[in-house]
Amino acid sequence: MKFLLQSSLQASIIFLCGFLASHSVFAGCQAPNADVISNNPDSVYTVNNDSTVIDNNTGLMWQQCSLGLSGSACEIGSITTFTWNQALAAANSNTASGYSDWRLPNKNELASLVDYSCRFRPINDTVFPASTASAYWSSTPYAGNDEIIWISDYSNGGSMNAANGTKNRAGILAVRLVRGLE
Repeated sequence: MKFLLQSSLQASIIFLCGFLASHSVFAGCQAPNADVISNNPDSVYTVNNDSTVIDNNTGLMWQQCSLGLSGSACEIGSITTFTWNQALAAANSNTASGYSDWRLPNKNELASLVDYSCRFRPINDTVFPASTASAYWSSTPYAGNDEIIWISDYSNGGSMNAANGTKNRAGILAVRLVRGLE
């Protein structure tokens, strides 16, 4: 009897996990946290045919792939990393998808991509595939020290605080560019 109950419970748990993972509550997560509802499900975004994504909550347009990647699933190339000054220059010269006003996102814009329902790499990787870099530059210097820049570190839940959400501008990180909509 104990074995039958245990098997039934395991089957129910497996079914429930599959059900939850297939619904938009956890869309885009590789390791969903069942205790947290997604703040960035697929429905928040409009994926365009020009490798851009519109965040319907913020009105921002993002490059779907990190710099260095291309293709419909960001499967071509490898993520390019930059110092902060190099990242600013790369943003200023970028003309992807026919736009010339790409820029580094500020710390709040970058943090808006964090999906707190994901335990590992908390970014919707259905919408932003191949986001394997752990940390991305923002354009925002830390108050009182222009050598330190705010980052979004997706390896630890998108943290944005002074203890582990900053990096010296000489560090090497990934870049995802953004632009405002006209």
